[in-house]
Amino acid sequence: MEKEPQNSSVFKEIGQEVREQVKPNFGYLKIDYFTLFWLFVAGSMFGLAVETIFHAIVYGGYESRAGLVWGPFSPIYGMGAVLLTVSLNRFHHSHNLIIFIVSMVLGSAIEYTASWLMEMLWGAIAWDYAGTFGSIGGRTNFAFGVMWGLLGLLWVRSAMPLVKRAFSHVNARTTTAKALTATASVLMALNIAVTVLALDRESQRAQGVPAVTWEQRALDEWFPQPYMQEHFHNMSVYGK
Repeated sequence: MEKEPQNSSVFKEIGQEVREQVKPNFGYLKIDYFTLFWLFVAGSMFGLAVETIFHAIVYGGYESRAGLVWGPFSPIYGMGAVLLTVSLNRFHHSHNLIIFIVSMVLGSAIEYTASWLMEMLWGAIAWDYAGTFGSIGGRTNFAFGVMWGLLGLLWVRSAMPLVKRAFSHVNARTTTAKALTATASVLMALNIAVTVLALDRESQRAQGVPAVTWEQRALDEWFPQPYMQEHFHNMSVYGK
């Protein structure tokens, strides 16, 4: 009796894995709004902490890397956590190298897109990696791509099991959980909306637009240029 070729066996294993991936509810975490929102919050805080430490080690010195006007949040990492979780949820058992590469590519794409949008919308350069190794238009580079890869690997291998364990003790259907999530969602949406307005006003100031309306005067009082420069330490705004 002839033995089945080894390559054929490998292809069968790959095919079986692909079939398993497309089964409903096969993912490591249950994906719903409750899960994604709190992942966004946790990712925004965790990513900001990691980037602050990473920047201090690689480039030296402390810089505020916050992405919102209130609180220790960097929404780019929150979005990264959500997208990485959704993208890698069904591949939690895959090889570490695969997780690293997917995280590196996806994270770099997020960083590049966020940088491009901020410059197009407000004339704001939130970060500039021009002249560094592997720089792509100054919007991302190899070092931060590696950081994204490591973050994704750390997220899948260490954070997601903790998240799953934590969520197993929480009933998202209770009135308390719903009320807390709804309240936190409103506050986060308000934080993001005010940040957008503050950045838009900073862009106007860069173009010499005076404060005429009450909204402009309020933004100048609450978020003056020195505050914006100190809070968004690595950002320069030249206006649209």
